[in-house]
Amino acid sequence: MLVTPFDKDGRINFTALGEEIAWCVRNGAKGIVVTPSIGEFAVLSKSERVQCLEFCKDYADKRYPDLYLIATIASTNTPETIEYAHIALSLGYDAGQLNPPYYWIPSKEEVYEYYAAVATAELPIVVYDNPMLSKFDITARLAGRLAKIPGIIAMKEVKTDRQRELEPLFQAIRGRVKVYTTFRAFTTGMWLGSSGGFINVFALPFCVKMWNMYQTGDLRAYRHMEEIQSMVNTVFPRGGENNPNHIGTTKMAARVVTDIPMGAPRAPYRLPEHWVEEELRAKLPQLQELISRGNT
Repeated sequence: MLVTPFDKDGRINFTALGEEIAWCVRNGAKGIVVTPSIGEFAVLSKSERVQCLEFCKDYADKRYPDLYLIATIASTNTPETIEYAHIALSLGYDAGQLNPPYYWIPSKEEVYEYYAAVATAELPIVVYDNPMLSKFDITARLAGRLAKIPGIIAMKEVKTDRQRELEPLFQAIRGRVKVYTTFRAFTTGMWLGSSGGFINVFALPFCVKMWNMYQTGDLRAYRHMEEIQSMVNTVFPRGGENNPNHIGTTKMAARVVTDIPMGAPRAPYRLPEHWVEEELRAKLPQLQELISRGNT
């Protein structure tokens, strides 16, 4: 999942955005999500969102034609979301990601009708559940219903509790659609049968390492995977669930890991205090050393 880099004047830095896509591919990404939550879609103008979609599609087509492209098409209402779906479809995106409508909290039936309506736009849909940001929790039962809607192909889940949240989710979906988890529950998702993860750019190399190790079927590799998972969760500050500086922390971490200038979040949001970055830089070498072990 891409952050949207800004320059010192708060404008989109398309040079850095292209560098970010290239960095993701070099580090093993099979696809990208354009303007997701960490890409600040909610504070971008319509024109900026479309420019990002156009740029990323053009950049990928010229360099990485096999890269799977997902557009964030979320908004606060059905007509506008369908409009973004049509734009993404016309540009040639492979799928659209959207969370439930935000600001006013919808009912379960309103959320179901929202996804059912957007799915008629012919763009394959990824359901995105991030209750701390959208203020709506897609329960396992509702996820099971959504998975039956034609046109919905996958679900991206950020919740991390295996017993209370993830196991019921996988049981309710019954393999009808693919499930992707956050980097914080990446190994848990794999044990339950996920198809991988929608991963914040800064955590990408570490999750790719775990995914490749998982494919070996080696018990020793599984133990190493869990070491990496624990270290990832220790090194990177918590996100939207527990961190008021969520988007600023994300952009800072992305810059530190990729060495690409990401800029500050759009006002009023801010970068975290300097000590947060210093703490991350102090811990990161331990994680990098951990993933360097072995040849997997």
